Amino acid sequence: MELGGGATEHPRKRKAAAAEEVEDDGHEEGLISVEVVEGSKHSDGYIFRLDVHPLHEMYRLNDTRETRLGPMRVSDPTDICHPCWTACRQHVGCSMMQIFSLKLSNLPRGAATGHGPIQLYGFMAVRDLLDPLRNYVFNRSRDNPFTIQDLHSDPFIYLSGPTRGIYLQRPVLIEYDLRIKQEGGRKHDDLQLIDGAATFSELTFIQGATTNRIDGDGGARVDIARALLPQSVEATVEVWMSKLGCHSSDLELIITGFVGRIPEEIKVFRGTIGGLRDPKKFVVAVRLRSALFLYFKAPGLGADPICKFAFRAVAHGGTSEFCDLDSLSVDVKVTWSNLY
Repeated sequence: MELGGGATEHPRKRKAAAAEEVEDDGHEEGLISVEVVEGSKHSDGYIFRLDVHPLHEMYRLNDTRETRLGPMRVSDPTDICHPCWTACRQHVGCSMMQIFSLKLSNLPRGAATGHGPIQLYGFMAVRDLLDPLRNYVFNRSRDNPFTIQDLHSDPFIYLSGPTRGIYLQRPVLIEYDLRIKQEGGRKHDDLQLIDGAATFSELTFIQGATTNRIDGDGGARVDIARALLPQSVEATVEVWMSKLGCHSSDLELIITGFVGRIPEEIKVFRGTIGGLRDPKKFVVAVRLRSALFLYFKAPGLGADPICKFAFRAVAHGGTSEFCDLDSLSVDVKVTWSNLY
């Protein structure tokens, strides 16, 4: 369903203005760095040795396979739903992590510092104790890098995952190996951005999102905004465009999301409208009985969203909504599920 001017717009704008002031004042260095796991570099191979640190064995860092668990595992009601599946008191969610954004805040020494595009490849994956294999949130090959067109106007790395919800009843480990592709160079000429693994505690509960810094070599810095959401369920969202007019396919489209009253944006998608002819699927953690908001913006058509959606989080089931515009139709399907 469409959402009329929601209250989430105002705190988000206040947050953005405050963030700009912080950057202008040069106080951004106050961000707390992540807890890096000892001996977790991919470049020297130590991350694959189980004898380096107990966490290497606990999270099976020598196993590079992708998680075997997919999304929507408990989207259908079960025989233990009580009193009924629409008001289930048995499946009440669990603590989950939501990653809102990944921001390239500083380049390593030797990287071009102009306004040109920056090509990134490599991976970032979450390992939780529901299944400690890699749950990718970013995974790009050197032949298919992600491009930041202008580091000054949009420094965010738009994520492709996670594949399923992130379980945070126990500590979570995030593994990463990101590189900058040097134009015209060979792989050994590329620059390392960040390399390692970091842990995130399930005991640190902050109302809203918090941002931590991942430090790389040569002054590189990547900031990760995330939150611990208690009593949360998994929302699997599918978005696609239909009824495209002859001039609408090439329009730029930006999709952002919000959960509950947290003003931090979830960076979902930035590309062309035509790129969503096939459904794009993404997974979000939402606190049970709160709301997921989705905003669709086409900068070429103005600053205001072209359509907005709001979905209330429930334990099971799903819903579909659409928004008909002059030259296209926006379709959204949300499927709700507990993690177990």
